[in-house]
Amino acid sequence: MPPRKVWWVLWEDFTAAATEIKWFAYMATADAAGLPHVAPVAPGFTAGAVWFATRSTSKKWRNVLVNPEVGFHWPVGSGSGPGELAAWGRVIPHTGPEERERISGLGIFRYDLAGFFGSIDNPDLVFGEAVIRRARLLGPDHKPKVWTPSNG
Repeated sequence: MPPRKVWWVLWEDFTAAATEIKWFAYMATADAAGLPHVAPVAPGFTAGAVWFATRSTSKKWRNVLVNPEVGFHWPVGSGSGPGELAAWGRVIPHTGPEERERISGLGIFRYDLAGFFGSIDNPDLVFGEAVIRRARLLGPDHKPKVWTPSNG
């Protein structure tokens, strides 16, 4: 079988498509036994990373602490939208008060964190930084465009 042609996508184009599709994505986690769990998150983006905020008591957070491997899937957009997006990575937890202050000040989230979590001083508020290893955009042309850290 001949090798499959790979088209590359820039991180900026991937995040622009993700932002255009929906303000949320589904994040898949698994617990220590490997049992899957899928929950919505409202992601933010920095270079090569998908960020999310949640409560330290949530199932997704408890799963991330024992198994940091995650996947994201953005709902398929309309016929005129950019297509289907998915990304896979490993979460770095950020939980301290200084980190909450720093991350909330980045301006990467498209919603008011206080509306969901109350004050930024809420100790139940935690952030996950999913360092992405691979992201895929499947556009209307049905050509999968891939981003990895090595192709920028």
